[in-house]
Amino acid sequence: MFIRIKQVKGNSCFYLMQSQRVEGKPHPVPKTIAYLGNRDRAISRLEASDYSAKDKLLSQVRAATPSVGKNHSKRGRPKQNPPA
Repeated sequence: MFIRIKQVKGNSCFYLMQSQRVEGKPHPVPKTIAYLGNRDRAISRLEASDYSAKDKLLSQVRAATPSVGKNHSKRGRPKQNPPA
């Protein structure tokens, strides 16, 4: 299993994906095991889960940059008020 991060409307969404071996090499399967949500929800859901590779998955999510948030524009920069 591995974590896939997708950018949706400027926010990071985390998905738990499955991989399998084809002819001895890992091959990603286009099947999503679980939608984990944004970074904070993904951490809480993984901590509560009983996946065998939970520690590895948690480290991948924690290493990802936080999602953009409300006070940012689509490009990820803080909004600034125009000079008066």
